[in-house]
Amino acid sequence: MKKITFLLTLLAMVVCNVRSAFADDAKWTDKGIATFGEAVTSLDNLNDGFYVLRNVGRKTFVKAEGEALKLKPVVKSTNFNDFKNFFQGNADVAYVFYLKKSATGGKYTIQGKTGNYVPNSTRKDESLSLNATEYEYTIEHIGGSSFGLKSDTYYLDGKAYDGNYMEGSVVSYNETLPGENSNGAYQLYPVTLDATCTVNFKYTVNNHVVFATSKKVVTNLAPSADNYPCLTITGYNKDVITEGGDVVVNCTMTLPFEVSSIESPKYYAIKLHTGNRMMVADEANSEVACYDVSTSLVELPEQNQWAFIGTDALESFKLYNKAAKKYLKSSGSGTIATLVDEAEASTFHVMATQVQNMTNGFCISNSSYYLNYQNPEGTNKPGVYGYAYPDQGSTCTIFTPASFPLNYANDWVNVPEGAIGGKAYLETAGNLTALKNAYNAVKNNANPTEEEISALVTINKAIDASEASKVTFKEGYYRLVNRKDHNFLHIVEGNNIMNTQEAKDKAVGSVVYFKSTGEEGKYNLMMEGMYLGTVAKSQNIVLGNEGSKGTYSVVFPTTDFATKIQEISTDNEKNYHYLHVNGGNAVGWEAGEGAPASHWYVVPATDIEVDMNTVEGKSYATAYLPFAVSSVSGAEAYTGALNVTKDQLDMTKVESVPANQGVVLVGTGNKATLTIGEATANIASNDLVGTNTKVTVNNANRANYLVFGKNKDNASEVGFFKPSATVASIPANKAYLNASALTPGAIVMNFGGNVTGVNTVVLGENGVNAPVYDLSGRRVVAPVKGGVYIQNGKKFIK
Repeated sequence: MKKITFLLTLLAMVVCNVRSAFADDAKWTDKGIATFGEAVTSLDNLNDGFYVLRNVGRKTFVKAEGEALKLKPVVKSTNFNDFKNFFQGNADVAYVFYLKKSATGGKYTIQGKTGNYVPNSTRKDESLSLNATEYEYTIEHIGGSSFGLKSDTYYLDGKAYDGNYMEGSVVSYNETLPGENSNGAYQLYPVTLDATCTVNFKYTVNNHVVFATSKKVVTNLAPSADNYPCLTITGYNKDVITEGGDVVVNCTMTLPFEVSSIESPKYYAIKLHTGNRMMVADEANSEVACYDVSTSLVELPEQNQWAFIGTDALESFKLYNKAAKKYLKSSGSGTIATLVDEAEASTFHVMATQVQNMTNGFCISNSSYYLNYQNPEGTNKPGVYGYAYPDQGSTCTIFTPASFPLNYANDWVNVPEGAIGGKAYLETAGNLTALKNAYNAVKNNANPTEEEISALVTINKAIDASEASKVTFKEGYYRLVNRKDHNFLHIVEGNNIMNTQEAKDKAVGSVVYFKSTGEEGKYNLMMEGMYLGTVAKSQNIVLGNEGSKGTYSVVFPTTDFATKIQEISTDNEKNYHYLHVNGGNAVGWEAGEGAPASHWYVVPATDIEVDMNTVEGKSYATAYLPFAVSSVSGAEAYTGALNVTKDQLDMTKVESVPANQGVVLVGTGNKATLTIGEATANIASNDLVGTNTKVTVNNANRANYLVFGKNKDNASEVGFFKPSATVASIPANKAYLNASALTPGAIVMNFGGNVTGVNTVVLGENGVNAPVYDLSGRRVVAPVKGGVYIQNGKKFIK
């Protein structure tokens, strides 16, 4: 008997709880959020009532989706007014929770709109859902407006699917009080509820109702109109309205197409629904099909091209197909559209779509129904049918015919001239440049001509028909251009790491030597005479000596130019040993197909350019390179041997320069071009030394160097001088004299009996080879005597 009595009592308690839950549900029924207040900052202000909960760390709001507790990024802001604008007047009370304080201090039940409660969290990292059991949470003040909500063991936390402002779940996690701005911190915004009523919104453009929808709004509040694609709201009646009332929303409508005439038709591809389902003229069946069509084509087929023939998209137009030279007829809901002559064609007008949060979406209607993508079961006829609603299947987006060949060419236009490992057509000199010119002619023209589009299409067809590359990758000098940022891999000045930099197609510091290890497909990589080291995941790749070198393999392409370079010295995390760019620096990372930062365009390095500085009608520079130079243009190259008394440098002209030999370049232009290749010059004696990395100059070592400069008292005279106090370094790839065994503080140069004079240095090596600017920042090729200029960030008087 006692057992039966206990069971009856237990059953009564359960029924009571269930009844209580369903009774409480009435608090939310036909209600919306009438007011939205500032987040509470003290437990003293946390009273029984309705609240919206925000996860501080994840920057999301808690919503009961059914019974599941989800985090929603509905307001991508941290501003209270943005929160208020979203929630006040919102009829979605799934964001609202009722907090009721128990007799035990600091404990609250948290109830959702179904009448069920946030449950006890019994497992770490458990995703929570509401249930019928009434449960009390301890709410603790963390600081500011942040609170911790604790069950028996765990605090509520938030798990996002992909970072902050991303959808996620409410979970249990911490056992200790979380931080004020952490994922375990929640803000509690007090709200009040009021009754809702249903009103009708009529979106109107030039007296045409282009979209009508009904929604619940909060009684006694001015209604708020939602935004829809292509529509810009210009104003509407914001007075408080009653059940069944109308709100006329005045709009302008910006359409992504133009109506045109049959004499001068303007064509478009029309996509219906999701994916790439395009309207296609099925001439064989005189029907309008709807198939997936790539948006990256050599050219858009004429069967996919449609013109809106009419004078006003809001009033009346017909759809005309370029290939079929027929019009579209829509005969009824659920019936596939057909191709007919103009007299039988349907007349349409534009309407707005009910699909929000998209760009340029609109619908096409004949006043009875909408054009809609359907694929009726058993028909095998995916096509354009009639339908009653402006839903996703009825939503159109537009593509211009020019966009298809542009998208196709887009795969190639960022490839640098001279790159190897792609289509043979584009490896042929001049073809890549021709593609870029044709691409830009179409891309940069809002209304490209048929001739301009045709020129691009012709090149696209040649690319499409081209054979794969037959180039074999082998030992040699190359430049690497990153496929993501399109910049050159280059040494960081004064450092032993690499990053990517723009406009380094003629720089010494971007030349990479792939030195064969003797094993097929394996190389040691060198830049500026240093080796690329071994690779670790996410770490900067360091340049160093031979003892620290890494061994690299090259996955060389034959069609898309995208080369992968992997360091293979160890198997540990080897998938993260690809040469990759992160934050501009070269690091180790993975190299999937969707990882362009780990893909490289490979360009054979054939030459470098050296900036020359003019001194009284002649231009000079020095060079010291880690590779041999087969020829020099734009200047003459000279080595130098000290005479017996070591106060003069006897200069000898050379046609080619071996690696790591210092030379003086003399010309008349502002640049010299040095071709990378084999050197045939036999250099018996050369006292010009140099550096492939920047050398810091200070008071302790200044006496060790004589650097190239010009005579302060006679601007036509140049020579080698002790670096002045303003010279802080000798740049990479510059020649100098070792002054430790020399007595004079300056050395003249003897060019076949023509001896340059020496007095006092005005600028050292940095000066002769670094660009000169006037005080307004403009580069100056020939400074005028007496003028004030800037060089290497310092002012000087010529």
